Amino acid sequence: MKRIINLLAGVALVCGLSSCAANNYYKVKVNGYTDPSAPGLIKPGGSFYVMTNKEAKNPLLEAEIKEKLNKLLGSHGYPVVPFERADYVLFFGYGLGEPRGVTTVTPDYYGGFGWGMGYGWGGPAFALGFPAWGGYAAESATLYDRWLLINVVDGPAYRTGKQSQPVWVGEARSVGASSDLRTVLNYLLVADFQQFGKNTGQALTVELGEKDPAVFSLTH
Repeated sequence: MKRIINLLAGVALVCGLSSCAANNYYKVKVNGYTDPSAPGLIKPGGSFYVMTNKEAKNPLLEAEIKEKLNKLLGSHGYPVVPFERADYVLFFGYGLGEPRGVTTVTPDYYGGFGWGMGYGWGGPAFALGFPAWGGYAAESATLYDRWLLINVVDGPAYRTGKQSQPVWVGEARSVGASSDLRTVLNYLLVADFQQFGKNTGQALTVELGEKDPAVFSLTH
């Protein structure tokens, strides 16, 4: 029995190193910008109004994204108020690029992990089988560029019609096989808000699991 337990522990280690249980992740590139000559930081607890695009092709999706932005602002300590009282006005844009074909090269294995049992001088014995190496395999895939842009401006200046420099601009971009922008936007929104109001200095990579708690709370 002790030998069997040791073998099972070995299998668990192998599975951990080889990712036996595959997880789906969204990898997002995030860039946050402030004006280098006059960095206007978003003040803690500042109030917001989220502006929608009246010319949006899908006004229902536009309204849905606005509600999610309101939820994210609230969870980060920024109250959402009517336009006339907002310290900041937030604009947003989003899009999906044209599909592009790519070819990927991946290791090719045949067979799989499995248990075998036989009999020897000491009684029954267990053995673990591993997949065999089969070289490389080329696969074609279709990828899409998905992006989200957030632009925050000073509320009082915008309401008086003055030219208002952005207080903060946040970019979130992702490349993947899914063309379901409605779903992918949830991950772009959460990733962008991880750096909300900050000057990142460069593009940062954010990895979010398919069942990320922040994304779940955004959609439920």
